Amino acid sequence: MREIVIVIADLYLPYGEHGTALTGAAVPGAVPGIESAGRFGERATLEHGWREWLAHALGRADLAGAAPACIAAAAAEVAPGAPPAGATGTLWIATPLRLIAGAARLELDHRGVLRLPQAELATLAAAFQDTFGVCGHTLTPLSSGDFLLRTAGIAAVATTEPARCAGNDLAEALPREPAAAPLRRLLAEIEMWLHGQALNEARSRRGEPPVTTLWPWGAEGRAVQPERREARGLRAFGADPYLSGLWHLQADVCRALPGRLEEVLADGPACGAVLVVEAGQELHSDRHDTLGESLARLDARFVSPALAALRRGQVSSVTLIANDTRVTLRRRSHLRLWRRPRAGLRSFA
Repeated sequence: MREIVIVIADLYLPYGEHGTALTGAAVPGAVPGIESAGRFGERATLEHGWREWLAHALGRADLAGAAPACIAAAAAEVAPGAPPAGATGTLWIATPLRLIAGAARLELDHRGVLRLPQAELATLAAAFQDTFGVCGHTLTPLSSGDFLLRTAGIAAVATTEPARCAGNDLAEALPREPAAAPLRRLLAEIEMWLHGQALNEARSRRGEPPVTTLWPWGAEGRAVQPERREARGLRAFGADPYLSGLWHLQADVCRALPGRLEEVLADGPACGAVLVVEAGQELHSDRHDTLGESLARLDARFVSPALAALRRGQVSSVTLIANDTRVTLRRRSHLRLWRRPRAGLRSFA
């Protein structure tokens, strides 16, 4: 296998200076794979984030500057219930969230980003059509557990991806410019609509968090209809709307994340693999876990095994991306012993 790329897609540390995100993971030895990658890897800042970097790495320079929602829409075109051909409006990725209202904050914690099963996505999409279809808005389920939202008469404005807001006040991320007023009104209407949905009552009875909003993002950028190209080799694993769309454009499919990296390494013919993992989704397996404990499990399942495979010569390179920082290691990178170790996630801060 040629290369392994691992993206921790919801790890952003502007608040790490206060210690919030580093709790647990900052303890030396808690995340040995991440620590080793940060110490020995070649480091680069990703000015435009991991998604655009990945598109370039696949040779898709034609996607530079494209709105993420347009890429996600590539996979939605083959999904049941997709908008009819010729449908117009602004495209957004709409991510289901559970927000916690405080006295002066609207907090999104890492557990608050929800990946809904297809049956629940279909239920909400049908109910949305009954309420908002008359306004020309549509909601299409995506395989990642998100939606593709098409809005009529609402211009594309910059909104922040939920992963970048985890652990912070989401209200601060709402666009405030006058052009965003129609979007803010729609978002308020969606929140009121969700409050009365029977699906949320059913989730509550099962002890699952309710969906309190559908957060729109990914509309800013070039509106494109990219061509599909046959480009097999790298395989993709994870639940991300952009990743699914990008691999559809590569004439391939994005697969579910495996339990451990060894399952991917056993598939010898592949040229490599891209794995998009999320600390927040790992937290859903145990409601008492901390973010640091979640990252330690991701390290044990994916990062440390990737570096072990690199040392064995089973792969030629390992790239780890977090917090808009990319570190790449090759087979002799671990010989750079003069580089001082840094505990936990500090190499990515």
